[in-house]
Amino acid sequence: MQKKKRKLRAINICPYLFVLPFLVIYLTFNFYPLVYSFFISLTSWDGFGESVFIGFKNYVDIFTKDPYFIKSIKNTLIFMAFNLPINIIGGLLLASALNSRLLKRNGFFRTATFLPYLTIPVAIGVLFSLLFDWNSGLVNKILSAVGLIDQNINFLGVPFLARMVVVIMICWKYIGYHMIFFNAGIIGIPTELYEAAEVDGATAVQKFFKITVPMLRPIIEFLLIMNIIWGFQLFDEPNILFSPWISSSGAAGVVGGPRRCAMTAVWNLYDTTFGTQMQYGKGAAISYGLFMFIFLFSGVGLLLVKLLNRNKSGGDSHEI
Repeated sequence: MQKKKRKLRAINICPYLFVLPFLVIYLTFNFYPLVYSFFISLTSWDGFGESVFIGFKNYVDIFTKDPYFIKSIKNTLIFMAFNLPINIIGGLLLASALNSRLLKRNGFFRTATFLPYLTIPVAIGVLFSLLFDWNSGLVNKILSAVGLIDQNINFLGVPFLARMVVVIMICWKYIGYHMIFFNAGIIGIPTELYEAAEVDGATAVQKFFKITVPMLRPIIEFLLIMNIIWGFQLFDEPNILFSPWISSSGAAGVVGGPRRCAMTAVWNLYDTTFGTQMQYGKGAAISYGLFMFIFLFSGVGLLLVKLLNRNKSGGDSHEI
């Protein structure tokens, strides 16, 4: 008995008391909603009446009968295919240029490049709607003044052009965010490496590809994975851009833009659950379907990162 009492006294419950508030909050606001949303995905429910258990029918329907789920995934992948390389490569080039010796007062340019990321989505949607508006957009006015077009272009009413506007909007907002990461990485690179390269007669391009890029590989890998996750969460900017109270194009008020070319996966989830369809069960199934795609593509990204690291280590050992 005395040994048991000693063991109980030896157990310090203070760490568990400190963890308890977080555990309670996590189980209440994270774990329970996840489990409950999965249960909802197995039912047919509009949020008001009684729910009817239908098993995995919602999952079968979104992959076989729902014409918008696969289309929304396709649109999301198209945006990612453009935004991911532009943001990463553009952010890297911007950070390199801003850290150049030829550029003075680069703090101002860093701030100016990062400001779009701090802009709220509503303001961005209004801004690009005004720029690319069919009737009075600034872009159409400039193109007409230069003489490149005879009549205004409906940028937000043509599927291909509407997608390109969304790509430009996302890149404009997030390229400065990527620049900040690369800027921090470049500052951390020892200057001795560049000085030694200059002594060996290396050019600026050679120093960029032989020193800067390899030293920033961990940041590139991190941003690659994060861009995949962020890409599947794209919602605010395209949704606001094609809102009827902002846009005066032919696509105003159309969910997902013209022919739903700009409907992202999260936008489809929102519209199915809270928008035009009001199907909570199907919306919950879409959320778990979206999770599977994020898990799949994140796994592919991690695999690519491991392969790159393996090739790098193999090349280094071969050189040694």
